[in-house]
Amino acid sequence: MGALSLRALPVVLFCLGASAAGSPLAFLQPDQSILEAHQHLIAAGWQPAPTQTPSERERQWAAVTLRSLSSCSGSGAGFCRFDYQRQEKRLSVVTVPSKPGKASIGRVNRWW
Repeated sequence: MGALSLRALPVVLFCLGASAAGSPLAFLQPDQSILEAHQHLIAAGWQPAPTQTPSERERQWAAVTLRSLSSCSGSGAGFCRFDYQRQEKRLSVVTVPSKPGKASIGRVNRWW
């Protein structure tokens, strides 16, 4: 049995029910601005779905008004979590501040 060619990958993904346009892996990048990531997610059909209501202080740390903000840590590292949903799938995006130690627009660190 031969190896799977990269040209066959879109067909395999389609058969598995995935599409490159709808997959967050298609456009989420480490160190990307959360504003840019949010625009791509919304365009791909993901909707803000925070799992909790952030405090006013967390909103200040996040430095954005995105409805997807769930929380920011008080650890001093400034991690913030943004949650999305599309159909029955959920996606969490964690950011770090662009200016560590200060309220600043986050940069994508990881997602799941």
